[in-house]
This record gives sequence, structure tokens and C-alpha cells, in this order.
Amino acid sequence: MYSKSFAIKNISEIKIISDELVRLSESNNLFLFEGEMGSGKTTLIKSVVSSFGVKDANSPTYSIINTYSGNKSRLIYHVDCFRIENQNEVENIGLLEIINDENLCFIEWPKKINNFLPTNCVKVNIKVEQELRKIIVSI
Repeated sequence: MYSKSFAIKNISEIKIISDELVRLSESNNLFLFEGEMGSGKTTLIKSVVSSFGVKDANSPTYSIINTYSGNKSRLIYHVDCFRIENQNEVENIGLLEIINDENLCFIEWPKKINNFLPTNCVKVNIKVEQELRKIIVSI
């Protein structure tokens, strides 16, 4: 089992974590981001996808799924499950196909779709404690 912890005080330090996630993407394609609203999930994902040449990443809170074309040969999916209400929605929006795809997929609020997720995902847990963000990356 792989587990690595990070503690950052400001946004400029986020590159250290995104570099680690980019490294892990060489052998993993599904990344799950847990954390309170405003903890930095989207900011971290933006940093990761920028390493793949994506410059216009934004939160898919309303669209639920954003698709990016990076500078690699595969697509990148950025999914925000916060607004998903029920299991039927997962199937109707094509999320099952994305989860089972070979492309990179970064999912915020994965607990909403836990029943559909495989066990071999990279988990990124973000906790905010005062002025510090504690981030644990595990597989």
C-alpha cells in the first residue's frame, strides 16, 4: 500500500502535491478527491491538469463532467459529484463509461458514487486545520 502525507501553508506549495499526482498517473488513471467545501480539491486538480497542458480547467459543479484535451494522447475527465442525487443519474450522464475508461479521471465528492468505483483508485484526502492543509495521498 502506498501512502504519502503533505502539509501546505499556501497555494504556491501545491505544485509539490500535483507533481506527485502526475507521477502516480503514469500507472493509475482514477483519482478520488475528498475534502470539505472550499478545501482546495478543484485548485489541486487544476494544478495537476496544467501539467498536462490544460490551461482552461474550471470547476464542473454545474456541468458535473468537464473533459479536457491535454498534451498527452488521452483525454482528462474532471468530475464533480456534489450535485448527483441518485444512482440513475450516474448511468444517465455516462459516468460509468468514464470510470471504466483508460483516460485520466479526477473525481470530487466520490462518496456520492461509491458503489460504482473500483477499489484500485488513488485517494486524495484534504483536511483544513487553521492555516494548514493536510493532504494524504494513498492507494
